Amino acid sequence: MATFKKLEESSVPASPTRFVDSSASVLFDLFRGLAALLVFLEHGRNLLFVDYPDLVSHRLLLAVPYVLCGAGHQAVVVFFVLSGYFISGAVFSAVRRNQWLWSDYLVRRLVRLWVVLVPALLFCALWDKWGIYLGHAPELYRGAVQNHMLRDVGQSLTPGIFFGNLFFLQSIFVDTFGSDSALWSLANEFWYYILFPLGFFALRRSTRLAHRLLYGLLFVGTAWLVRGGILFGFPIWLAGTLLLFVLPPRFDPRRARLLRVVSTPVYLLLLFFLAKVHGIPGLVSDYLLTVATFAFLWILQSANHRSDPKSPFVRFSRELARFSYTLYAVHIPLLVFMASLTIGDTRWIPTPAHILAGLGLGLVTLFYAFALASFTEFRTDAVRRRIEKLLRLPSPRSSLPSNPNMTPSP
Repeated sequence: MATFKKLEESSVPASPTRFVDSSASVLFDLFRGLAALLVFLEHGRNLLFVDYPDLVSHRLLLAVPYVLCGAGHQAVVVFFVLSGYFISGAVFSAVRRNQWLWSDYLVRRLVRLWVVLVPALLFCALWDKWGIYLGHAPELYRGAVQNHMLRDVGQSLTPGIFFGNLFFLQSIFVDTFGSDSALWSLANEFWYYILFPLGFFALRRSTRLAHRLLYGLLFVGTAWLVRGGILFGFPIWLAGTLLLFVLPPRFDPRRARLLRVVSTPVYLLLLFFLAKVHGIPGLVSDYLLTVATFAFLWILQSANHRSDPKSPFVRFSRELARFSYTLYAVHIPLLVFMASLTIGDTRWIPTPAHILAGLGLGLVTLFYAFALASFTEFRTDAVRRRIEKLLRLPSPRSSLPSNPNMTPSP
């Protein structure tokens, strides 16, 4: 209890440079953007190219690209840890400033999710129905091509599954919608957004006893609803919360830089090792990666010097993170549609010509995701302000330290 009180009073440890202005914030954004790319690469490889055991030549030459394209699930673990850090930090900050409102919190979280999810679902229906109608790859859309991703797409293009995904009930009551199998993690995210403040206020001593009991009952009821995979993943998300309890490292700049340089390849080797080793149970592997990700993010916080907003590296990192959610949510249906037109019910052997073609399809998908983000994800704050104005809700400043365009309240 005392630990919650301590964190509530100071959700972000004091530093000469605000986190939002620091190089650590840039590195966190880069990490988030690269994680989205890893998911994208795995799905693209699965859809377009045969599995590694099916290669008949150049196996050694292709080993590294195949490894790089095989860590999508591990990238989602990274997303969860980062989400726990930022979202729980926002909750603590709002409470500390006496600005906490459930209405404001839910509007922020739902707008953030829906502003991308609604177009993603609609475009998924468009690409899938068009691909099925054209009939170039019936086995692909029936889930008969062994690409580790698709089931019968037509069977999951129903209104019930659409609205189930819209309200984050995929993997609880319904399947993921259409071909967009990546949407499973959005249900995890949403229910973690609900579980965390319920649990926090149930344990917070300054909350009235009757309210604590109510929060506790709601927490238990929600946990029962999402029991299984979603609930087992909650500790991964909470690892990001735990990071707020630990003071960032305070090394001299030279030693801190050396530590970051050394730890990066060590962490990446572990991430890809866990992606390829099949002897470790899945949940145990995820928890091991969570511990490593926690340690790596703690080390990245040593970059507490002020970043240069005009630096090409900073701008690249920020832009990559800005559309990472959109890229995650919309890439599969378009990739499936393009695969149906180019390779039908088969997959390519990775010859130079096929690799170039695959890169071309990947670039088209990246531009598509960025274009959609320009009308959706990039306008999240504007949409939220309009809704808050419509509902006559207060609009306090964002306390998420990852947004470089926001200045946290003192």
